[in-house]
Amino acid sequence: MRDVEKEKEMCGFLEKKLDKFREYQSVTEKMKQIVQSNDGNNDLSGLINRRQKCIGAIENINSSIEKIVKNGSVKLSHISYNYKALIDRYLLNIKEILIQVNLMDKELVAIVAEQGENIKTELLNMRNKRQAARGYHTNKRYSPKFLDTRR
Repeated sequence: MRDVEKEKEMCGFLEKKLDKFREYQSVTEKMKQIVQSNDGNNDLSGLINRRQKCIGAIENINSSIEKIVKNGSVKLSHISYNYKALIDRYLLNIKEILIQVNLMDKELVAIVAEQGENIKTELLNMRNKRQAARGYHTNKRYSPKFLDTRR
């Protein structure tokens, strides 16, 4: 293939990568909304699976781009101005999305950590109440017996 076709292919991969990062961002936003709403009927596991699929697709795209660059068919210093501007725009958009997702991830971790601490304290309170209730329960060593057993 000519260099121009490889440049087009590389731009196509970057566009796919940008789309996957946008999907990753939207899934992360949905996860954040679900965690913040504290809804009992949440489907976090499905969203986590979708997010993991996005990561896998991004890694596949990265390996494809790496193959193009390693083969030497596209040298970054010889890319035409039009494609260089397009590539720079894709990379800038990806960087902006990554910054936003990183902030959302930090917020998610903080929210989940707080909820985890709340659950811990609730469990400790329940254990203390259960132990207090056990204190009122007496252990009977002997079965009850009647003194007058003759009739």
